[in-house]
Amino acid sequence: MAENDNNAANNPPPQQQRGQEHIEFTVRAAEDLYLRGTQRTELRVASETNYSCLMLKSQRFSSLFRHYAKYHGLKKDTLEYFFVSELQNDDTPESVMLQRGDVIMVQKKKEPENIVVEDDDPFRVDMITLMTDTEHQDAVFVIDRSPTSTPKFMSPTSAARHVDPIRVSAHKSILTARGEYFKGLFRKGCWSESDEGIINVGTEFNEPTIRRMLEWVYSNRIRNFADCAAQDAMDLLRLSDKWLLRDLKRICELKLISMIQIENCAKLLCATHEFDAKRLRTATVKFIMDNVKEVTTSKGFKDEMKAFPQLLIPLLQEAANLIPEGEGGGGKRRRVEVVKVEETRG
Repeated sequence: MAENDNNAANNPPPQQQRGQEHIEFTVRAAEDLYLRGTQRTELRVASETNYSCLMLKSQRFSSLFRHYAKYHGLKKDTLEYFFVSELQNDDTPESVMLQRGDVIMVQKKKEPENIVVEDDDPFRVDMITLMTDTEHQDAVFVIDRSPTSTPKFMSPTSAARHVDPIRVSAHKSILTARGEYFKGLFRKGCWSESDEGIINVGTEFNEPTIRRMLEWVYSNRIRNFADCAAQDAMDLLRLSDKWLLRDLKRICELKLISMIQIENCAKLLCATHEFDAKRLRTATVKFIMDNVKEVTTSKGFKDEMKAFPQLLIPLLQEAANLIPEGEGGGGKRRRVEVVKVEETRG
């Protein structure tokens, strides 16, 4: 019996052995890596420099990202890593099929694409002219006005019906070419209102939001969008999510990312949940973690988290990523850190 116990101790189950298995691999700089500041720029890692690493096969690459940047005096958020595809924080050597001796490439993270286009584009001028061409328009957005006052005997919804609605005209052919939602809406025989080209908006979206959406549909950009308020951009994000305008949604997310502040970050985080805005969610969570003390002590943050408590989960996950591997309490065995074996230049 004792002999069997000794054998079991010396030969742990295969699953346990795999969990503790290590792998050696190389991180290679795909280009010169610099530490840049407002006054100076320092070369930290020359192109083709190899950095040998040892990790657990089940260890997340977030530890590698932290270690490599810290060891070389670089900012972690300015680097991106590739094996056969770009590596994410939660990936592991095992999950990406990394083998002994494989090479992971590291390079400077690419700048976000520039979506600003010159306004003197003849095509855009023609399309904006078409948007105002009333002779051939065959679709109309009907927007209920918000009444200035509501009689005591009438609900706000009923009162809105007694105010002449706002009508914004457009072309079915343009709408259906630009969005699957409109293509389905105007399909023949669906319902009588769509056959007549009527889109009843009600009070869900206001006139400026509809007109911004149409300007994008016709010309693929929005004039003066850089001066748009955060609430206006959020209204347009809500519209683009509901009406399946993916490119417009992307532009709205990028606009809101540039407007994240202590005062509105909680509201924006809640909007990312409601409208499934993944880019905005990632940026907002990062902003909150970078300013965690100021944000979490604000009344607005507490109120928004009461309404959407599930949004605390990505915040906790991001906080966990900031904790070095093995620094958890409770007697947990310290996990193996990424360690430097040798550094050579190819």
